[in-house]
Amino acid sequence: MSHQADLLVTGCGQLLTMSCPDGLPRVGDSLSDIGLIRRGALASFGGKIVCTGAEDDVRKAVELAPDAVVIDAGGAVVMPGFVDCHTHAVFARYRLDEYEWRVAGTPYAEIAARGGGIAKSVSDVRRMPEDELFAVSRRRLDGCLQYGSTTVEIKSGYGLDLENELKQLRVIRRLSTTGAAHVVPTFLGAHALPEEYVTDREAFLRVVMNEMIPAVCRQGLAEYIDVFCETDVITPDEAERILRAGQRAGLGARIHADELNDTGSAALAARIGAVSADHLTKISPRGIRDMARTGVFGVLLPGTSFGLPSLQFAPAREMVERGMRVAIATDFNPGSSTCESMPMMIAIACSHLRLSAAEALNASTYNASFVVGRNGVCGSLDAGKHADFLILDCGDYREIPNRFGVNPAAQVWVAGRRWREGQYDS
Repeated sequence: MSHQADLLVTGCGQLLTMSCPDGLPRVGDSLSDIGLIRRGALASFGGKIVCTGAEDDVRKAVELAPDAVVIDAGGAVVMPGFVDCHTHAVFARYRLDEYEWRVAGTPYAEIAARGGGIAKSVSDVRRMPEDELFAVSRRRLDGCLQYGSTTVEIKSGYGLDLENELKQLRVIRRLSTTGAAHVVPTFLGAHALPEEYVTDREAFLRVVMNEMIPAVCRQGLAEYIDVFCETDVITPDEAERILRAGQRAGLGARIHADELNDTGSAALAARIGAVSADHLTKISPRGIRDMARTGVFGVLLPGTSFGLPSLQFAPAREMVERGMRVAIATDFNPGSSTCESMPMMIAIACSHLRLSAAEALNASTYNASFVVGRNGVCGSLDAGKHADFLILDCGDYREIPNRFGVNPAAQVWVAGRRWREGQYDS
């Protein structure tokens, strides 16, 4: 039986399907299986993949529509679009002063005491009108696409009050309707303790749980809830209360965990059945064990350690060897990880977290799709999924981490349409 196709990509020197027969997240040794097909081809119809495989087999299996587009990849690598499953891409402006302070060795706590850190981004977002915030954020989402991220999770968290958290989430929703990247919204109302509640933490928790969460859910503005659980920010007990309130309201739970200190928040993520615990630079052996046992994803954010700057990275090799589910994301934000490039994250993950190129690619596509609940539609080049794929400017996938700092994405395709310069080909 032939499949109708309106797009055919041939000449794929290496076609990385990331296809997994059992449909489960890849762990352990299977994380190295990228479903590589040499001299492959891909066909889609109506924005969805209908067939992938050896070029001769695909040509025989499809019937081209009269107006079909045929692309010759010229021996290049073709792979799924990246799934950036942790970003803060809606913000007002970069915190440029802090970079110089950090490079000079200024501790995070002192930067915060100078009025920097998350509090500075909160002040910037609160002052910026919604339409302007949307305009600058759309340019940043275009930047994510330029580096090959076709699905992007975006968090709020720079409002920290009802009005401005909703403003951020409305901007995220508008971004999801622009026809560019697929956007997944997350509510991060407890990203920090706002200045107006420094002397009354309990009042802020009540606002988050009793006002923000109900309003976010009533307006359908988020799919997930996140909390920054860290010393002097949100305690594990407070994080559990907030996350459980979000879960009761129908939101999936995620948590910024064990980044600067071992707070036990990885174990908390396992205990409450969170989707993921992210950062994990300071995770304990118990945290790894509990997350592996319960199937909680560890989202690794190597760009944050690189940008702080720090020589401490999440113990990725131990995680993989213990059978933990791992994903990679940019943590793109205005302060600590100001980079929207998933290829750069892969390079850092290989050089500093000691993942192989294949492991890092799976973690940034297939596994990452589970973190954002999109494993049925993206992350691999399987029939029925979105035709979200990249044609790279290289003939071997190992060039992605090897040529760090270079954008390998020559062509970015979203739902069967080529994206460039903020526009789609007609």
